Amino acid sequence: MSPSSWEAWGPPLAPPTTGGLPRDEAQAIADEWWAGEPHLCAALQWEAYAATLPPAPVVASVSTGVQSVAYSPAMPGGQLGLALSRAAWHRSMMGSLASVPLRAAAWDEARRPGFPHPRPGWPWPAEDGGQA
Repeated sequence: MSPSSWEAWGPPLAPPTTGGLPRDEAQAIADEWWAGEPHLCAALQWEAYAATLPPAPVVASVSTGVQSVAYSPAMPGGQLGLALSRAAWHRSMMGSLASVPLRAAAWDEARRPGFPHPRPGWPWPAEDGGQA
């Protein structure tokens, strides 16, 4: 990907678009995040752009007579709603975050023979590693 490929995923930029996210700000976000997390980069850019937009009325539902659509939670309309929905979409594409294994060094030491359990009997007995 070219160095400016993030521009295809980002919001309108100023310049050339009047009222867009300042190019320097978008570039700073891209420099920090594009290489490792492109969807996070785009989400942050859309959120930064949304912060520059004026408030918009919140839309809870739209009815055309033939069909209706309900938004839950309600979203702002107009350009602000568009920017926030694009940011949310990019965040949804990031996938789930992996959890750090919840193990302490004391637990690893306790599992070796000859070391006492850090908290005997809670939540697992040290002798078999199984649940009590």
